[in-house]
Amino acid sequence: MPVITITGLQLGSLIAFAIITETVFQWPGMGFLFIQAVQFADIPVMAAYLCLIALIFVIVNLIVDLLYFLVDPRLRIEKSAAGH
Repeated sequence: MPVITITGLQLGSLIAFAIITETVFQWPGMGFLFIQAVQFADIPVMAAYLCLIALIFVIVNLIVDLLYFLVDPRLRIEKSAAGH
């Protein structure tokens, strides 16, 4: 369980710090696009980028939660003998 949690957190950090890597090495990418949008005060591009990153974080957390369900048998709901 802790391995799944740490992997999800590390994936989120990797996405978040891609902006720094792209800026330092001048690689064209989403992070570099965001930095240019900040420099030119392009609000729609900044808003779209932040919504996309938030969506990616939500999806990563959803995948981590689903993996918890697959790995931990205590989270499964068992049917009672009466058939409810």
